[in-house]
Amino acid sequence: MVVVLVVAGVGGYFVYQYETATSASHTITVGMPLPLNSIIGQNMLDSAQLAVNQINAAGGVNVNGTMYKYSITTYDTEEADPSIPIANGIAGVTSLIETDHVNFLMGGYRSDVVLSELPIVAQDKELYITFGADTGISQYVTNNYSKGGEYIFNGFLNTTNQNAQYGALPVFLLYAYLEHKIPTNITNIAVLGEQAAWTEADIGAGGPASPLWPILKSVGFNPVYIEQFPLSPPGGSYDSLLSTLAADGTQAIYILAAGTETPLLISNYGAFNWGGDAALQPGAVRPLLLGADVMGEFNGTSSTDNYFKMTNGASAGEMDFGWGPTLPYAITSTSLPFYNEFEQNYSINPMFADGFVYSAFFYLADAIEKAKSLAPLAVIPYLQQTNFTGPMGQVQFSSSHGLLVPIDPNPSIPAFGMQWHANGELYPLWSSLWSTPNFLAADTFQAGSTVSFENYQCPNGTEVGDFTVVL
Repeated sequence: MVVVLVVAGVGGYFVYQYETATSASHTITVGMPLPLNSIIGQNMLDSAQLAVNQINAAGGVNVNGTMYKYSITTYDTEEADPSIPIANGIAGVTSLIETDHVNFLMGGYRSDVVLSELPIVAQDKELYITFGADTGISQYVTNNYSKGGEYIFNGFLNTTNQNAQYGALPVFLLYAYLEHKIPTNITNIAVLGEQAAWTEADIGAGGPASPLWPILKSVGFNPVYIEQFPLSPPGGSYDSLLSTLAADGTQAIYILAAGTETPLLISNYGAFNWGGDAALQPGAVRPLLLGADVMGEFNGTSSTDNYFKMTNGASAGEMDFGWGPTLPYAITSTSLPFYNEFEQNYSINPMFADGFVYSAFFYLADAIEKAKSLAPLAVIPYLQQTNFTGPMGQVQFSSSHGLLVPIDPNPSIPAFGMQWHANGELYPLWSSLWSTPNFLAADTFQAGSTVSFENYQCPNGTEVGDFTVVL
């Protein structure tokens, strides 16, 4: 039986109770603080519900001889909004712990919000698996271990682990241009990081003071602009920013964005007159777009869940990097079954966090069964020993409860790139698995290594197709 309860109150508080157990006394309730007013949060909830349905259908979780069923209680944090409402995250975990009395917490993805939630979780000693990208989450665990920090696990890759893989993609594309594999010159590169905690480490003070500036120069780029950009632009338009990029002679724009602001940014980019950008090659209608743009992963069918339609086609040529099977690609043995069932159930593709959320219910169940207890302190040692392969790769935790992501000989959680084409379709482009083993050994590019691309299309719609870069 499925029972759905909706309770509305002040501050955007909504609770959705998914109850599949035959008895409330035999229920493991997982509280999920999520931005349910956005498709990002809805996708995360859908991936959680998919896991719950599968686990419950298989009999549930064996807790010292008694079978329990999972249920989910959510709180809408609205954290995908441009305002990044930190207060909602604090209210959410407080309510889930003190009012709903959940057994465990799982959710959150905006690092600014997650970081604000951690002191409450630590104080109440509530086990929390979260999905933020900021390295500060693991740092909080380290600094507060034995003071409640040990109850916190980050089930998503932090920015250091992410950059070790998809940070290399623009370098490969620059090599592709230099090797005459593609006609797109991206030497003059701009980096835009949304004003959020997770981009601060990369952007730093901005401009030549950014830690990215010397790195980009060392591999052959000419950085022209590196700054954070506002989630809500002055006057409701990013044209002023785009004018600066055009005046700087930008050939490629690398985006770091996990919020809902990029459909506006990219729509403005598509409508902008780039005629003043003297560095663009003949026939290049606008700079190349690439980077980690979460909204760019959505490949639904409507104007509210399909990025190409959200941007009025301006995303044509944009390359997005993500994790897990955002397209039907077999990363692990469970990738295609997960993708197919998700798409069949929810009429949309899974996005960057969904495979991680889905997997968390399984490895939490395994830790509970090994602990023979629902007591968080009893579960923690077994959660620390997690070795679980999900649809996006292998989950193991470090001593600071962040994900361990070894990259030699191949990444345990591989990056995946995709590109929007002028026909409105999203195509697989690149994966860190499509390369010579050890191509990123010791975090350096190994001379002679090869990296393959598929389905490449230039920003002006010119088809290039498949090619291989030799480093």
